[in-house]
Amino acid sequence: MTKSNHYSVFAGSGIHLAFSVMVLAAFFTMLSTIRDISIPILTITLLIGVIYLGIGIYGYQWILARTDLSRRILYFIIQIPLGMGLVFLDGQSGFDFLALLPLVGQSVILLQGVWRQAVNAIILVGYALLTIIVGGGWQVAWANAPVFLAGQIFILVFTQMALNEEKAKQEVQQLVHDLESANQRLREYALQAEELAITRERNRLAREIHDGLGHHLTAINIQIRAAKAILEQNPHQAIDLLNKAEVLTQQALHDVRQSVAALRAPLAEGPLIPQIQQILDAGSNGGIRTSLIVIGNPRPISPQVALTLLRAIQEGLNNTLKHAHATEFQVTLDFESPSAIFLTIQDDGVGGMTSTQNGFGLLGMQERVVQLNGQLDIQSIEGQGFSIRMVLPTEVNYDQNKNYAGG
Repeated sequence: MTKSNHYSVFAGSGIHLAFSVMVLAAFFTMLSTIRDISIPILTITLLIGVIYLGIGIYGYQWILARTDLSRRILYFIIQIPLGMGLVFLDGQSGFDFLALLPLVGQSVILLQGVWRQAVNAIILVGYALLTIIVGGGWQVAWANAPVFLAGQIFILVFTQMALNEEKAKQEVQQLVHDLESANQRLREYALQAEELAITRERNRLAREIHDGLGHHLTAINIQIRAAKAILEQNPHQAIDLLNKAEVLTQQALHDVRQSVAALRAPLAEGPLIPQIQQILDAGSNGGIRTSLIVIGNPRPISPQVALTLLRAIQEGLNNTLKHAHATEFQVTLDFESPSAIFLTIQDDGVGGMTSTQNGFGLLGMQERVVQLNGQLDIQSIEGQGFSIRMVLPTEVNYDQNKNYAGG
């Protein structure tokens, strides 16, 4: 970043306005104090004033966009004599030094170190000499020079403070930009980590299907072949082998259903209500009555909210089937609130399942709800069943892959 970018505030209309006001104030003050001025002198004064003002605005703007020192020094080599010319033509006014002060402020912006000090020393000495020449001697110079020096110091300090403030503002803006970039990278890393976790989970389930189902099918194939081989010689033993194959088939079917449910139910695309019904239908096959109650009109929701709801229902159903000894499992989905979605899961089991409070499924459910700025309440009271109450906000950023709650 170049220095002109750091101090861009001084390249706008503000510095031009300040330069114009100070030069014009000195110029008109000078004209108001001159007596019996001749036309040639007035013409020269006006010409110098216009040139000085034009270079101070447009020349400064051009120089500010360049970083080479020689051009910046050349700018002051041209402007200082022009400013001194206006002071020389004045000769009477006590406000003629105003025409030189803009150069002091510009020296802070364009120059550094020794060059800045040299330019300001030249301006001070030149003004003092002009005061001696046109003002009546050393006494006038000693009287006016301290006033001009005080103005110089004030402009130098004020301009430097403004530069420091602008630099600090630029640094803060850069920090904000860097933080936004870092947050964006963190979000991308989080998405990559989530995708990696999903891929690993899918690979794990694929291995389970391969190992479990493959084992069962191999064993079934062996049983059937053995039964065919001894069917004519020993029918009773062949039937026994076929019975074993049937049991293995049921076990394999059960494993397939579990694996497919784990793979498809939470991650399936499409309307939310049918996905919930599929999970509940699978629970009904496990010997428990399931029901779904929808309150209000289903509306579009984000994939994150839909996934969290599906995970919660699946985890609640799994806990009920494993631990609750329940006969009924009920899911209530409430869309009446415009700002939130309410999910209630409950069964009529034995309750008091404190061991499930620290389970990985419930812990993952809680983490998802926290990420969505939602609320989660889990109750498991002995003799009163098991219940989950979840509140998720409606206003969640969702992309083009919208998941709809309606059928």
